[in-house]
Amino acid sequence: MDSGSILRLSLRTGPDRQIKMKNYSEELKIKLLLWIAAAAMFMQMLDGSVLNTALPSIAKSFGENPLQMQAAVISYLLSVAIFLPLSGWLSDRFGVKKVFLFAIAGFTFGSFLCALSGSLFTLSVSRVLQGMGGAFLVPVGRLAVLKVYPRSQYVNVLSFMVLPALIGPLIGPVLGGFLVQYASWHWIFLINIPVGVCCFFAAAYLMPHIERESNVASFDFKGFFIFDFALLLLFAVGSSRSILSGFSNNWFLLFALIFVCVYVIYARKKQDALFNLEMFKIPSFSLGIAGNLIIRLVGGALPYLAPLFFQTALGFSPSKAGATLIPMGLTAIFAKTFAAKLILKLGYKKFLISNTIILSVFIMMLAFVKISTPYYLIIILFAFIGMANSLQFTAINTLALIDVPNKFMSGANNVLSVSFQVSMSLGVALAAVLVEKTPFLMKSFAIVSLNTGISLLYSFHITYIIIGLLSISGSLIFIFIPKNAGNNVKETDVY
Repeated sequence: MDSGSILRLSLRTGPDRQIKMKNYSEELKIKLLLWIAAAAMFMQMLDGSVLNTALPSIAKSFGENPLQMQAAVISYLLSVAIFLPLSGWLSDRFGVKKVFLFAIAGFTFGSFLCALSGSLFTLSVSRVLQGMGGAFLVPVGRLAVLKVYPRSQYVNVLSFMVLPALIGPLIGPVLGGFLVQYASWHWIFLINIPVGVCCFFAAAYLMPHIERESNVASFDFKGFFIFDFALLLLFAVGSSRSILSGFSNNWFLLFALIFVCVYVIYARKKQDALFNLEMFKIPSFSLGIAGNLIIRLVGGALPYLAPLFFQTALGFSPSKAGATLIPMGLTAIFAKTFAAKLILKLGYKKFLISNTIILSVFIMMLAFVKISTPYYLIIILFAFIGMANSLQFTAINTLALIDVPNKFMSGANNVLSVSFQVSMSLGVALAAVLVEKTPFLMKSFAIVSLNTGISLLYSFHITYIIIGLLSISGSLIFIFIPKNAGNNVKETDVY
């Protein structure tokens, strides 16, 4: 072989070739990272919706009242709310990859413990551990993606990561109903284990190394513990009597409010507080959070109530109950295709007031659903509820953040996420209390005879009416939205 041939061969197989292979490998890892983060988000969103359909079967297995199983749902939601503010600081302090792997491991191990649970108490404790991992899965996975992708691709990658959030709640009720009816309720948690193991090893091998922040700001642990103690007291309010018997919910609620006030006083005096109260001086943000707290009560109550309503009051099988919620998920996805144009055309104020009233009317129409109601009418009603609900959440999320300056954006996003989890928790607790206590209240006010009482179906009807009226009251908040709110927002900024 002559020297020229050797030179040409070295050019094809030498350092340049290795550099190209290395760049290709890194590019492939970055692309696969997006899929790993999306898969982790899908796993978390799926778990959040798959449990509701299985609650009657789990209650039967534990010997519990299916109307008193809310602790299994609330424990997860509040656990996410409690640990969520830590996600950003831990990622900067220990590295995105380590925290993401911890999140997957914690969520998967929590799922395993949930499957082994033999009582409502052990299930609720296991859900707390699962929620700890779930609190980090979505924000840290999103952070990893944003750190490796250029800003010019943010819209595309974030749009891709929204898909699991839409598909998870669509598949969850159906999958939960199918597993419960044809296998056992344990499989709604066991199914997370192989997915979690695959995500863990894929992330360990494929996730590119992301440098830790060199100057990590101190974390407000004092404010963190004050605020989280208030959340724990709220969990006590929403828990069933089988877990916290002998304690008055009124006392728990009172102390929760006291600790919220203590945090407000503390945060006003501290510059680097966990949640900077300065952001609440922004009208669109404070109104968005207030509206979020009330409207999300409905968002938490409906997914919890509907499967119970179908199975305990209408006599649906678990699989039929899950399938009935498919149109709700489909129309929620469909609404995303025109939400931005509609919201920006009407304006936030006009849109939120009108859509809140429409959503509330749809919810109250559930009070007319009986065993004899044609199945297709139930499908249509839940389809419209899903569409209105999706439009509502899109508008509120965007309203809360449209006028927030960059220096407050991280904290504002955390506040919005925490308020979402807390409001969903309170929605589940409120729905459970209303269904259980409606017969007692009706008898106390002599609306029905003490001898005849009222049926479970009627209890659900009254609950839907009360929740609908509460939702309408939330529209009063949106009257105060400034007319110029969102004037500079583009369609790509609405999510």
